[in-house]
Amino acid sequence: MEEEQQLTISKRLLGLGASAAIIFAACGPGTATTAPATQGPAATTTPATAAPSAVAMKTVACVAFDTGGLGDKGFNDLAKKGLDDAGTAGFTTHFSEAKGSTDYANNIQTLLDQGCTAIVTVGFNQGTATAAAAAANPTIAFAQVDTAWNKCGPDFVCGNADDTPQPANFTGLDYQVDQAAMLAGYLAAGWTKSGKIGTYGGLAFPGVTRYMDGLYAGIQYYNQQKTPATKVTLLGWDGSLKDPTTTGTFVGGSGGNDTWGDPAKGEQLAKTFHDQGVDIIHPVAGATGNGSIKAAQEGGYWSIGVDSDQWISIGPPTNASLLTSAEKAIDVSVLDFFNHVEAGYLGGTDYSGTLANNGVLIAPFHDFDSQIPATLKAEITALQGKLSDGSVTVCSFLGRGC
Repeated sequence: MEEEQQLTISKRLLGLGASAAIIFAACGPGTATTAPATQGPAATTTPATAAPSAVAMKTVACVAFDTGGLGDKGFNDLAKKGLDDAGTAGFTTHFSEAKGSTDYANNIQTLLDQGCTAIVTVGFNQGTATAAAAAANPTIAFAQVDTAWNKCGPDFVCGNADDTPQPANFTGLDYQVDQAAMLAGYLAAGWTKSGKIGTYGGLAFPGVTRYMDGLYAGIQYYNQQKTPATKVTLLGWDGSLKDPTTTGTFVGGSGGNDTWGDPAKGEQLAKTFHDQGVDIIHPVAGATGNGSIKAAQEGGYWSIGVDSDQWISIGPPTNASLLTSAEKAIDVSVLDFFNHVEAGYLGGTDYSGTLANNGVLIAPFHDFDSQIPATLKAEITALQGKLSDGSVTVCSFLGRGC
């Protein structure tokens, strides 16, 4: 199965930028701001040496991981895969792990002190620390997973006094994962036996709520296409509202392991949803969500994964509940960023991963492939084409638009 995943990664690499051309392109508003960095405990860093046969690179490639840490079987692990691939390709690499939000700035500084010349920070929460470090170190190339630079300032209106030009050494690595999640939502709506699907997030920020938006949109699109007597409903998120964060279900916490690293809490949330009639759960909460996937497997219902193909990353027996996963090709975009820096790129643009460029995708159906009707598969394929060409959009199903 590892060979199958490697083949998938190779195919994604072709779509994401194996050519020499820069594929980073401007995309929507992000949240990086320039604010004083906070200090935290010293980072734990581990260098990775290049493979003996690799050509040595001049760029020192580094990643600052978010809370939740390595072993989350999600976005941190995917970024680590990109860093490991960089080491295999000949880059000298270092990394740091954050235990809490107070570690962010200090971890970045530790990587700078180790001579890193290209630094990827993982996670939306690292925006303030990343922006401050980029401003203080204009010759170092920075990138941030799950964000795009907000060029229009705090009011998101371009052309007025609060506009914030993108630093020449910053690249946002942004993923329209709501597109992949819309496909998963359509699948869930066509599979559910109870007519109720549940979702929850770690914290209410775009890297999380995009999944929930997409799931909602996929269910609504299914209802629109099928107009069943009893419509499929989503618990935990209501995309018809102007501000669904006021009623959405979130783990909460400090943003550390109490949010992203509490599988027991994830089990509890899944069981609460199941008690309300939900038979498919889509957690968007790092390792906390892995507890929900486990609860679904033990309880005889189903789940949808996030970030990576969790059927592969979680493994048996827990993965037996996974219908599919909504994926981000974080590993490929991280490696691609390092390759572009090596070729002379510093920053100033954003990368947007979409279904059209293979930056986001829906995972194979694995154990359920033979059970999912051919008609449902064909409808999902058709929807993927419409999302790719823009004839269907997630935004049109959301009360606030996009």
